[in-house]
Amino acid sequence: MGSFLRQRLDELATGAFLLLVAVATVVNPPVFATRGGLLLARWMLSSAAVLAVVLFVAARYSSRGRSVWRFAADVGPIVVAVVGYVSLRLLHAHAITAWLDIPSFDRQMLAADNEVFGKSPYLWFDHWGIEGNLFLRIMSGFYALYPLTPILAVSWFSMKSDLIQLRLLRRALILSYYCGYSCYLLIPVAGPLSLIPMRSQVFLESTRIYSFLADNFRYAYDCFPSLHTANPWLIVWLSRGKFPPWQMGAAVTVCCGITLSTIALEVHYGVDDLAGVVWVFLMAAIAPLTLPRKRAS
Repeated sequence: MGSFLRQRLDELATGAFLLLVAVATVVNPPVFATRGGLLLARWMLSSAAVLAVVLFVAARYSSRGRSVWRFAADVGPIVVAVVGYVSLRLLHAHAITAWLDIPSFDRQMLAADNEVFGKSPYLWFDHWGIEGNLFLRIMSGFYALYPLTPILAVSWFSMKSDLIQLRLLRRALILSYYCGYSCYLLIPVAGPLSLIPMRSQVFLESTRIYSFLADNFRYAYDCFPSLHTANPWLIVWLSRGKFPPWQMGAAVTVCCGITLSTIALEVHYGVDDLAGVVWVFLMAAIAPLTLPRKRAS
């Protein structure tokens, strides 16, 4: 891998992804479940364009503007990768899976859960009798924290001007997101709710915001590996010794809560989360190999 590619892989991957989305949008325009979804998407795109222009102009004429522009450049690729998840649904990524004639692996995942855990782990909560409303509200809160964790982590190291850690963490997350999205296409798994009827709506599914986002933006086969498990733990693993003790403790608590929420809310199989743990070490091993040699060492 050439030095330029090692240095700029994050930006190149982000640019290539945005170009792919732009072309796909023209060739096969996205379909939203509601008019509200379309209006939200248009508002977000126009706001992002206006913000980019404002930051660019500010960077030309003030030192503070340049600082803000550098921060946006540090964090921007991660924001694109996180928000880019919705492109799987909007651009009909399931058609690629159908064209490749790949069936859903949900029954195999459920069977694997039974082999590894004795039963699908979300049933443990039934057995323990802790599926109360308060518990599920807490789990829903942890689940909703997931998209914020990479943005907050990269922002922290950007503000601390720890460029070596910033680039390592950002590179690992960029690889994790885009490789994970590719796995969703090739290993379609919809989760326990696709096979087992939900006995009653838990707090997360009963909220209007979640229903709106799920109807318009959630991709159907987004379970294997569990990036909800992988990416927060990837941040913790790569940031050992970099966060203050209180911050590391908070990060570990959030990671435990997010991982537990994927099971408690019946979103993931246990084997999805196990695959997410393996994914952490795979991405942590690959990322340094793609960085400039001095920084990787």
